[in-house]
Amino acid sequence: METICTERLGIAEYKQLIKQVYAGNPSFRDSLSSILTIVNNPKGTFAKRTQQQAVVVKDENGAPLASALLLQAKEMPDQLQLCFFEALPSAQEAVQALVEKASSIAQQWKANNLLVSMNGHVNYGLGFLADSFDEMPCFGSAYTPPYYLDYFRSLDFNEQQLVSYRYPMSSFVDQQEKRILKRTKKRFNIRKADFSRLKEEISIYTRLNNECFADHPIYFHRFDDEDYELFHPFRWFLREENLLIAEHGGIPVGFLLWYPDFNELIGPGQELGVQALLQYKLLRRPIKRFKLVEIGVLPKFQGSSVILGLFHACFELTRHCFQECESGWIFSENSKSKNICKRWNPEIGPTYSVFTLSLR
Repeated sequence: METICTERLGIAEYKQLIKQVYAGNPSFRDSLSSILTIVNNPKGTFAKRTQQQAVVVKDENGAPLASALLLQAKEMPDQLQLCFFEALPSAQEAVQALVEKASSIAQQWKANNLLVSMNGHVNYGLGFLADSFDEMPCFGSAYTPPYYLDYFRSLDFNEQQLVSYRYPMSSFVDQQEKRILKRTKKRFNIRKADFSRLKEEISIYTRLNNECFADHPIYFHRFDDEDYELFHPFRWFLREENLLIAEHGGIPVGFLLWYPDFNELIGPGQELGVQALLQYKLLRRPIKRFKLVEIGVLPKFQGSSVILGLFHACFELTRHCFQECESGWIFSENSKSKNICKRWNPEIGPTYSVFTLSLR
């Protein structure tokens, strides 16, 4: 067994390993290859403010057993991330070797913690799947095999849980608070994004993210160009209604991002591409589920009804088009966000796990 370090995690080598890990798995969709091309692009905006090193553990024949991209962001220097982790079954020894190498590099880079399952930034993906392994994940949610949890539990990593929720569309139609919404519409204007001004709208989205999630445990400051770098390749799939912006006196104070479950357009092992775009735009193939990706409100307005207004605006747009909604992940300790989601009596959706290890 050999541990090899390189400057970047090559997309070809990454795809070679995921092809082995997920061979014959009907639930897997490749949601991360496109993100990897953004995160480790040396000319990209995000990559320029990180230091990175790829680690691949290979067997005696040179075949990869486990790999990860080690990443340290300037705005989160205490954390060394094991991004885009993948490993074959029964590769515990290889995973341990990878973690040992990561711990050694963390000391060199003066990081005190290992963070596993975040792919550079929370906006790029977070968490290993902890259940629902026989289901196709919603677009934007990674699919990982159950044995990944065992690898890091056995190495004494601390485990934190993320939760998500599912709603039949009738939940929202039947339980709208009309009196509150009437007052909300007098105070706040909720509009669709204007994609003829994509850069300006992404700038508003980035600013709201930075201010709304400043106290998030592993969120760190984003720049406009990074979110534009993320949204731009995806722009042909998005509609202006997918990004809703709440304004008070003409000033943006909150947002809601949602999109259809594009995984319904692609087959096992595939990633979103031209064929799916043709089905969506030209053939108008129906999609049953949509994902409520994130919702944020500035601290000053978090006690107001603007968040209800954003939910209402979203479901007015979606209630006749979809059968079900799935929320993005929420840290299990985040009682405020969980209570908002529970307002409409949801079912529990897939849960995810994040692993950390203190090196002090």
